[in-house]
Amino acid sequence: MAVPMMATAATSRTHTSPLRALLLRPVPATAAPTARFAAVSGIVFGAAMIAFSALIHLHLWLIGYRHIHLIGPAFLFQSISGVALAAAVVAFRRLVMVLAGVGFCGGSVVALLLSATVGFLGLHDGLSVPWAGWSLASELAGFLALLAVAAFVLRRR
Repeated sequence: MAVPMMATAATSRTHTSPLRALLLRPVPATAAPTARFAAVSGIVFGAAMIAFSALIHLHLWLIGYRHIHLIGPAFLFQSISGVALAAAVVAFRRLVMVLAGVGFCGGSVVALLLSATVGFLGLHDGLSVPWAGWSLASELAGFLALLAVAAFVLRRR
């Protein structure tokens, strides 16, 4: 007769789900040194673009966007979360952090384009407003760099 096994803290820690293992995947150590260098450079570049976008939003918040309903708090949140995310992406260099950066940059691009075309959260600006071009360029560059790194990490084992 089989005795049912109970999960304990010790047995739970040794089992890692496939999704968790995937999300915690680092830049592959088995990759060629130039490929590893390129991947880590992409992570650092993407994080720098996230930080630059965050600083643009902080600047805009400080010069008056803080007074716009809904946009003010969103810009402040983007500033704080962007700086924190940029630091975390560089510090941890795991797939989950890279994907968070992809989402951050992609979401920022979508919000800016919505604001420039049909309006977003009650604000309808064009792409000719101060810092819109720099913001769009940094967010697109960060999105593409981090997306390339994510694809590399997912492709390699």
